[in-house]
This record gives sequence, structure tokens and C-alpha cells, in this order.
Amino acid sequence: MYGYACRTTRFWHNVFWTLSKSTPVKIIYFILTIAFTSSCTKSSESDRVRNEWGKLLNQNGRKHSVLESNPSAAGPLQHGQTMTNSGPQPGRTGMRKGAQVREQLVGFARSYMGTPYLYGAMDPQTGFDCSGFINFVFNHYKYKVPRSSKDFFHFGRQIEINKVQKGDLVIFTGTEPNSQEVGHIGIVLAARGMDSQFIHSSSGKANGVTISSLSEPHYAKRLVKAISVID
Repeated sequence: MYGYACRTTRFWHNVFWTLSKSTPVKIIYFILTIAFTSSCTKSSESDRVRNEWGKLLNQNGRKHSVLESNPSAAGPLQHGQTMTNSGPQPGRTGMRKGAQVREQLVGFARSYMGTPYLYGAMDPQTGFDCSGFINFVFNHYKYKVPRSSKDFFHFGRQIEINKVQKGDLVIFTGTEPNSQEVGHIGIVLAARGMDSQFIHSSSGKANGVTISSLSEPHYAKRLVKAISVID
């Protein structure tokens, strides 16, 4: 009687194990199998079932561990399923759009170092005047700015000189003594308050696109204000 029960248990064990692919079904099956095999005179059958039970639990535990560390291991999502991602979210890392434009803009401006000064021009093949250089650089990044330097006085957003950033504009009076009219403009390259460096097309000694410092007396006494046109 007992031998028959054990053989019957082994038979149904093989059938259920072959047909069952679902872990919950296997778990239920093992519980029932252990209950039946406890009555067998041979303990080897019960031990074997318990060993397979342990293997199943270990495999199931490793599967969950893999899925927790790598959700994509679960394969394609089925209809109605969702997946959460605890990784970096867009916009949390890297530079803001405005900061990227500033970096690119000053790099682009630097690439025209040494281009000759030419009054009324804004062509890198022939030359730039001060506002022509500003127009050329900012238009490249789709920013519409005035063509004349004096029109920048009422343009953009005024900022304190100690809060300037790369890509902001510094506005100066003309070179005529005691002149109060805006007559020159440049782009901030290195923002350090009154020690900031700026790039501009100068009609002076450099006679072309050059880099100067706000701390130079020639420019410090002529500084009108700083403005920003980049968001």
C-alpha cells in the first residue's frame, strides 16, 4: 500500500512538473506532494521533493534579485504593465539650455579673433565694426539684436556688473572725451565683476577682434552698464 502511494506520488510529480510553468502552481504542488510523501516508508522520495522545493525557492529568489537590480531583465512589458526607473531623470544633470548657449556663443566669438575692424561691416571675410561683430555672433544663435551700438542702451535686461555671466554684453561710451553717448560694445568671456574679460571688435590699437579687460582704465571709465539678452 505504501509502495503504491509512493509510486503514485512520483508519477503525478513528473506529470505536474512537466505541465506546470508557473511558480505559484509549483509551490502548491510541492506542498501537497510533501504531505503525501510523509506517509511513505522510504524517506528518499520525501527528501528529493524537499530538495527540489529548496532549489525552486533559491531560483525564484535569484530571479527577483536580478529584476530588482535590472528591471529590463523581465523582458517586454505586457499590456497594462508599467515600469519605474530610479535612475537620473532628464533635466537633473548637465547644464541648462541658457548656460549651454552662453558657452557655445563665446566659443564661436573667440573663433573670429584677429578679424580686422571695418566700419559699418559685419562680414567675417572683410571685417566687423563693434556692433557688426555682436550682430554676427548673436544672429548665429537666432538672437535678434540692434545693429547700432547706441540702440543697445534700451535693449535687453540690465544686470549688476558683479553678476555678469559669459555671453552678457558690456556697453561703453564712445572714444570722444566727455561723451555720454553709447559708442562701443563687447561680449563677456570671463565673468569676474570689474575684472571681467570681454571680446570685441576694436578700432584702436588692435584694429580688429580682440580681448580686453574691464579693469583697464580706458574701458573702466567708459563703462555704461551690462545687459543680458540670453534667457
